[in-house]
Amino acid sequence: MERTVIIPTLNEEHNIEKIIRSIYSSLGVDGTSVIIVDDNSTDRTHEIVRDLMKKYQGLRLIIRTDERGLATAVRRGALEAGPGPVVVMDADLSHDPKYIPEMLSKITDGYDLVIGSRYINGGKIINWPGHRIAVSRVATWLARLLLRVHVKDPMSGFIACRSRDILIKSIEFADYKLLLEILVKNRHLRITEVPITFRNRVRGKSKLDEVTIFLYLGLILRLFLSKF
Repeated sequence: MERTVIIPTLNEEHNIEKIIRSIYSSLGVDGTSVIIVDDNSTDRTHEIVRDLMKKYQGLRLIIRTDERGLATAVRRGALEAGPGPVVVMDADLSHDPKYIPEMLSKITDGYDLVIGSRYINGGKIINWPGHRIAVSRVATWLARLLLRVHVKDPMSGFIACRSRDILIKSIEFADYKLLLEILVKNRHLRITEVPITFRNRVRGKSKLDEVTIFLYLGLILRLFLSKF
């Protein structure tokens, strides 16, 4: 089964080699494509990926100079993905590739969308400060209350989709929390969650800041006022 892993990046020189090698270690080389969609990093991210492309034929690098944002990066990667299932994950090692085979097996079982969940039985968060846990919990509560989203972790950035079309057709408003938009726009999808251990990034700078929080609140409002 062919599969594609999409990883948006911005200045991830400290993490990108390890995440790519870990993906191919977990999935094997045959039939595995990894698409790095980079928002014109100013560090060595491009150089490291290009060096790894000599070893991994399925590894691709897309550098965007005219657009920014995690969700649109994922959509750009989806447009280049193959016909099989597509996994989306972060580059900062908070998402462990060891969970990908289980997520893909759920796709084989008949699910359309599989969520790597921190908040179901067996899931947990390591090394997150208290204020970030609080923000995540409040954001999850708002999504469940206002948008009638019933999964435990609608804020997750670690997902597997049966088809790239789910990503291409769904991402319109989101800047970061693209899963929420997918869930609201696709009530018919067969969805399941698998427990993951989420680890706070060790190296590099976190992308979560006040701007991201406001963008998320704006996304909730826009989806709430829409006809989905």
